[in-house]
Amino acid sequence: MQKRLFTTVHEGWLKLLFASFAVEDRAWGEKLYDYAEILYRHLRFIETLYVQKKIEYSYERPAIQLAFTTEGEAAMYCDEALARIGLQLVENGDPLAKRMLNDLKFIRAELHRAFGRNAKVTAFDKSLRFDGIELDKASLDALVLFLFEESYKEYELIVIYSYAQTVVDDKRLGEIFQILIDESKFHLKSFALMMAKLGILAVPRMVTREIYRFDSLKKFLADGIEEEKMAKEQCRALAEAVANETLQQFFDFINFQEDYHITLMEEALERIG
Repeated sequence: MQKRLFTTVHEGWLKLLFASFAVEDRAWGEKLYDYAEILYRHLRFIETLYVQKKIEYSYERPAIQLAFTTEGEAAMYCDEALARIGLQLVENGDPLAKRMLNDLKFIRAELHRAFGRNAKVTAFDKSLRFDGIELDKASLDALVLFLFEESYKEYELIVIYSYAQTVVDDKRLGEIFQILIDESKFHLKSFALMMAKLGILAVPRMVTREIYRFDSLKKFLADGIEEEKMAKEQCRALAEAVANETLQQFFDFINFQEDYHITLMEEALERIG
């Protein structure tokens, strides 16, 4: 497989993922989300293969712009990303490449059937209106700042935990990182859907190698625990700053989930002594 394939699949995953958050038809959005998950698994298959073969790769990638105004255009946007991946895959008898090409063929056929969808996409219109909830300026400003910061943070954690899971040998550590990946995906999805409703959806900035690669797993976990504690404080502060009971309850919920993450990371830290 070509070296640059990892970057192209990474971009494709993010394009399908954020298209899934952008469309208002949630049944269609969930289907796009499922396809994005398939691309994420492709990414991890490639990563594992590259680690085994000692092929250099990076989670760094170009900035990604979301550029569509209807659901049909969203389907075309996603199809273009998959076409780019297909061009870099070669039918050479590699079972992984063959499976990926089969997946792409099916997903692209589904996308082609959606090209005619004319429902508007308002996820980028900067309306700053949220499900009819009236927020004062201070509450709205705090919410917007939090969503941009935390959507990046959750994406960053997905990258960090994905890389960590690939390079550790301990089975339980691998399980812990998988749980943390799944939790970060849930948080990212929750925040991104809120951003879409506010009309401010955007793909987070790139995560650099210096952030996701580590020399000491012990220090990586210890730093991660401190970051989770900071995330708890940010959720608590936002729950207090936003003058809306429904939103306050949601951010309290996210806050208490961080306790679970801290417990898991403390277990991981104990395993490596």
